[in-house]
Amino acid sequence: MTTATGTVIAFPESEVSLVDAFLRGLPTAGTRKVYLRSITAFGSYLGSRDLLAATRRDIEAWRAHLEEAGRAPATIALALSSLTSLYEYAVDEEVIDRNTAARARRPKLPAHSTRKGITQAEVRAMLDACEATTTIGLRDRALLLTLAIQGWRISEALGLRVEDLGEEQGHRVAEIVGKGAKHARVTLAAPVWMAIREWMEAAAITNGPVFVPVLKGGRVQPGRSQSPQAAWKRVRLLARQAGLDREIFPHLFRHGCATAALDAGVPLHQVQDHLRHADPRTTRRYDSHRMSLNNPAPHVLAAKLVTDK
Repeated sequence: MTTATGTVIAFPESEVSLVDAFLRGLPTAGTRKVYLRSITAFGSYLGSRDLLAATRRDIEAWRAHLEEAGRAPATIALALSSLTSLYEYAVDEEVIDRNTAARARRPKLPAHSTRKGITQAEVRAMLDACEATTTIGLRDRALLLTLAIQGWRISEALGLRVEDLGEEQGHRVAEIVGKGAKHARVTLAAPVWMAIREWMEAAAITNGPVFVPVLKGGRVQPGRSQSPQAAWKRVRLLARQAGLDREIFPHLFRHGCATAALDAGVPLHQVQDHLRHADPRTTRRYDSHRMSLNNPAPHVLAAKLVTDK
């Protein structure tokens, strides 16, 4: 580290705990937060026992405890993944001899998502609920279109900056930072670009974060991004104003984006690229409700059973 006088001194690394050192090496603040939550929860489960002395039996007992508490399989799998990464780091640092979490049994993840993505009709109803004559309405409309058409995660949308917007080969493009701190250059659909531009012009945003807070009375607070919590609240409020009778949260737009694109005939690999999924099975999980409801197999079998006598 460097002092106020510019003198470089040795960082007291001996005072940094193994967990803090492990978290420090993770790529994003969001990942660090998720991993810390899992590690802290497991530490609380162990009580006075040493976190690094935990056995495979301890870890599998915690998994069973989470299952009994009603936690989703994906949530449990992520928690165990956090422990596996921590213990692997501890092995590399020669603090423990083996990774006791590596072979701990994981919950079986379903091949389909239990969440129903937002529908096109629901998106239109929420867009109609935006007050297009107000600054907050213009911002909300631009954010909703970004989520629904671009299929971005809420962190990707809120991380967008004016400097990230540009033009390439006649296309409006944006540079975004995705999951795992991966940078991507993506094309913006014309309605998304027009909504963002209209919002920025109304709010006089010329640099820095695009989606910024709007105070009561319509006063814009440039220079810092709208918080994820505030964005979630706005999405829920707009859903209520639109008369939707279920809970709507930002990630449902990503699910709905996959379903709508596949339903419109966009090939799976192109939808996968659009959502920046590393594995096509993830894209298919997002589309599970459409596939299960529109599967013609039961209707074909019923027709054969009735007609083929």
